[in-house]
Amino acid sequence: MSFMKEWKRSSYCGRVSTEQVGETINLMGWVDNRRDHGGLVFVDLRDREGTVQVVLDPNQGAMKIAKDFKHETVVAIRGEVKARPEGMINKKIPTGAVEVLAETCEILSQAETPPFQIHSTNVSEVLRLQYRYLDFRTPKLTNYIKTRHLLMQKVRQYLTENDFFEVETPILYKSTPEGARDYLVPSRVHQGHFFALPQSPQTLKQLLMIGGMDRYFQIARCFRDEDLRADRQPEFTQIDIEMSFVEAEDIMSMTEEMLQKIWKELKGVEVTEIPRMTYHQAMDRYGSDKPDIRFGLEITDLKDVAGSMGFRVFDDCLSSGGIVRGIALAR
Repeated sequence: MSFMKEWKRSSYCGRVSTEQVGETINLMGWVDNRRDHGGLVFVDLRDREGTVQVVLDPNQGAMKIAKDFKHETVVAIRGEVKARPEGMINKKIPTGAVEVLAETCEILSQAETPPFQIHSTNVSEVLRLQYRYLDFRTPKLTNYIKTRHLLMQKVRQYLTENDFFEVETPILYKSTPEGARDYLVPSRVHQGHFFALPQSPQTLKQLLMIGGMDRYFQIARCFRDEDLRADRQPEFTQIDIEMSFVEAEDIMSMTEEMLQKIWKELKGVEVTEIPRMTYHQAMDRYGSDKPDIRFGLEITDLKDVAGSMGFRVFDDCLSSGGIVRGIALAR
């Protein structure tokens, strides 16, 4: 406890800025890289917010401990924030204009040689999943988690501003006839009986509507005991929204505005009016009620082409009043 009081972190590595020049700060993180230049040792210290360069001078006591710094070793460093010379600013990272001159340091957890380098892009997924705690340290996965967190906050903020209540519904519930198979959980208290994990809280949403919760949302965990497909997983998260006393246009407009807000605030992307199509248009042009329109592949009428081919199958179809349609995969 006394150690933590003495070493309480005062800044994230990736947030050290020129505004802190002259301040003495405490940093904690992983050794991302160590470079020994003879007289000086440079360490890139990394945490979830990024990296900052730490300078270890042989005249300071920290140098003795730094000789044991290995990749991914967890260390605590206290030092003064210095501005880097104009010609040595690293513009590739947010902290590139500063460095920390270490006064003292401590090894909190000595690391063994990691099975893969954190910044490596040529690592098998099996190995990443085996060492998932290391995979979480990679900038890519860290950014995914951070973006998802911010996304959920924006959803909650937008819906709250539009008079929605966030309500949490039970996970252990009774089976509901929604089409997909339920996962079943045996009850220890009630022998021979089972709970069902919900595909989505549909029945519970309807109860809330009838009970007067006329605007409800939930970032809900859903479960479906089905064979894997490209667009279906055994468990997933969805944004459930329920509204009373509204028309279809109200729901589509609100969803569109929410998506525009999310893309604008998270990515700086201006999303214009989202195109709409009816169910019949989608089936007619794409053969699916959830079409992927990114590739421009639409079902087109081939009557003129098929009628001039002299192919009996097409001729018989067209002569009997049928149609010939297809997708052009190459031009």
